[in-house]
Amino acid sequence: MKAVLCAALFCLGAGVVHANDTEVARTWEAAQVWLPGTVNATSIEALDEGETPRAVVLYAHGCDGLSRITTVTARFLADAGHLVVAPDSFARQDKPVSCNAAQQRGGLHRGVLRWRQQEMQYALAQLREKDELRDVPIVLMGHSEGGITVATMAAPDAAMRVIEGWTCHAGWPEYRGLNAPKGQPALALVGEEDPWFRLPVLSGDCGAFMEGETQVSRVYSEPDHLGDKHWLSADKEVQDLILDFIDVHLPAGDAHGE
Repeated sequence: MKAVLCAALFCLGAGVVHANDTEVARTWEAAQVWLPGTVNATSIEALDEGETPRAVVLYAHGCDGLSRITTVTARFLADAGHLVVAPDSFARQDKPVSCNAAQQRGGLHRGVLRWRQQEMQYALAQLREKDELRDVPIVLMGHSEGGITVATMAAPDAAMRVIEGWTCHAGWPEYRGLNAPKGQPALALVGEEDPWFRLPVLSGDCGAFMEGETQVSRVYSEPDHLGDKHWLSADKEVQDLILDFIDVHLPAGDAHGE
């Protein structure tokens, strides 16, 4: 009976997530979009506008939703010629609380990881259905809870992954590790004293799960001013690091918009 039930639902540890395509579709339909060079976010309908981008950055926001972090990140990526698409997880009609940002505390809804993975997989499929984007490299990028999603989701055909504000270490096994195949570029960024990761089970960095020269973990340690920060890409040097990483690992002919 349990096997039959789990065939109809997504069973995840202590939580059960209903496979509701309508709810997942809401997160796509409410996505914010930044066309290359644009300043303001537009709706998902903007995907049919503009020129072919150098890459599509599919961005997973943190546990508190689309925010200033999303906007700042999307702007520096769009300024560099990339199309940025950020699904809105809070467009679901029933979205459980998964963190308390004021207390810098996560892990309040274990099943949220599967929800976020579903949202990103749905977005990937929607992007690939667009003829004008079919051959454009897709970069997966996420911050905090979104970084966990990008680290753990199955996406062997993505061009690369950028994981910000996550250690790849956790007590829950489905949250732990890096699900990027060997050879798929991955850049992980974390502050060694990030206040979100005070628990010993969360300490460390994604480098413990990386293989090969194209997978890189950058840990910021004090006295570096980023050593105790959770949002790292507000810093111009970190933005440049991310942009350089994307440029280096885009397929030949794409790194310079050729």
